[in-house]
Amino acid sequence: MQQTVLLTGGSGFVGRELLWRLARSPEVRTICLLRAADDAAAAGRLAEILDHAQPTPLTAEERSRCSAIAGELTMENLGLAARCWQQLATSVERIIHGAASVDWAMPLEMARAINVEGTRRVLELAEAAKESGVLTRFDYLGTCHVCGQRQGLILESDLDGSAGFFNNYEQSKFEAETLVRRSRVPFCIFRLPMVVGDSRTGYASTFKVMYWPLKLLSRGALWVVPADRRGVVDLAPVDYVCDALEALSRDPAQRGRTFHLAAGAGRASTIGAMLDLAVGSFGVRPPVLVPAPLFDAAIRPLLYLVTWGKKRQQLRKGKVYRPYLAFRATFDTTQVRTALDPLGIEPPPVRDYFQKLIDYAIASNWGKRGVGESR
Repeated sequence: MQQTVLLTGGSGFVGRELLWRLARSPEVRTICLLRAADDAAAAGRLAEILDHAQPTPLTAEERSRCSAIAGELTMENLGLAARCWQQLATSVERIIHGAASVDWAMPLEMARAINVEGTRRVLELAEAAKESGVLTRFDYLGTCHVCGQRQGLILESDLDGSAGFFNNYEQSKFEAETLVRRSRVPFCIFRLPMVVGDSRTGYASTFKVMYWPLKLLSRGALWVVPADRRGVVDLAPVDYVCDALEALSRDPAQRGRTFHLAAGAGRASTIGAMLDLAVGSFGVRPPVLVPAPLFDAAIRPLLYLVTWGKKRQQLRKGKVYRPYLAFRATFDTTQVRTALDPLGIEPPPVRDYFQKLIDYAIASNWGKRGVGESR
């Protein structure tokens, strides 16, 4: 008998990778909750996501195991008709909640509407499915950066916002994780660091977060950067994230626990090491690194005077990355390692696959063409 899985966030970077994996499993029937005008439009969005499945195309049978419904995190009952809600509440055995807004610059009210209240509504459906006796798993995709501005070692069991947050995204995800922890559903919380492409091929379905400053660096657009060479850079390739999440979710003994799907100590990198790798790959002059206070007091105002148009927009956009260029927290991975080491699932050191990420980004022109297409 097939297990029915409800997936939110199936159009996202990690979500689509999970969707492709679920589609390949004959034991799973996947329902994707997608933002769309109606179910027909949602089905169209789903078809497009399935069209781009990696590493190989999906068969007709695999595609047939996936369906879509239109939903909205900011609406009561997720914008679903009562009949649809009831059908889900009496049939869904697993929920993977990955839908969220990852805009670091969004207003707090908007961040809460999507990330906090959206999570609350998905939890309401999960609790209804649990009351119906069908739900066995609730997998929540959070972020390691719920630690906010804390420094030092961050334990997987920690949830402490007393140091404040670098942006509203972090705060909203902190509040959403609090809801999950207080719920009555059989949850696992998977905190993600910055997730990058496949460690084996470099493939990435989108080029955001870490890729944006790398793209500017490749074009020689970064002359001076408010960064600390010793700043911690913890990245996880999407293949490891999905391997780890699926293995941990399958184990009933892991319910009620939180996991850092991060590289962790010894495998993470630093701003300096990443910069050296990137500069060597792109063949560009390394930017000058300066302390953030100096950059804000003297250099940023000067750059605003001598730049305009797109370059000035890039300068404004880059401001949200600044806290992560001098980041001083390390994500503990003790619980993850205890559970996954016996299975042989572990994150590769960033330095071992970073070049593959760069090579794929260049070959695809940062996602503008398929690899192997003519320029």
